[in-house]
Amino acid sequence: MLNQTAIYAIRAMGFLAGQEEGIPVLSSTIAEEMEIPKNFLSKILNRLAQAGIIRSLRGRSGGFVLAVAPSEIRVRDVADLFMKLDDFKQCFLGLSRCKGSCGLHIRWKIIVEQFEMLLDETTVDRIL
Repeated sequence: MLNQTAIYAIRAMGFLAGQEEGIPVLSSTIAEEMEIPKNFLSKILNRLAQAGIIRSLRGRSGGFVLAVAPSEIRVRDVADLFMKLDDFKQCFLGLSRCKGSCGLHIRWKIIVEQFEMLLDETTVDRIL
C-alpha cells in the first residue's frame, strides 16, 4: 500500500534507529545495508532532514543521525512525507459519485482504518 519511496524512507529510518545514538552514518552505508539505490536515497535523506526528522552532519566524520528519538517518530510521520495517505480514503473504484455507501467501499474502509492504525501506532524504533 505504500509507494516505493515511502518504503525506502522507512527502511532508512529503521536502520538509523538501530545505530548507536549520535554516531553519524554515511548515506552509502545506509544504501548498501538497506538495499536502496544511492541516488534515490540521497533525495529521501534530504527530505527527511528538511522535515527535521534527521540531521545531516558535514565534514570528515559526518553522515546522518536521527534528530528525534526513534520512539517518538511514527511510521506515518515518515510515510506522509512521500505520499498522500488520504488517497486511500477515497472510493476503492475511484468513483467520484461514491459517498462511501457502495459495498466495496464499506469493506475497503475497514482495511484503511486498520492500515492507518498500524502507521500511527508503530514507531521507528520498532521497525528493524
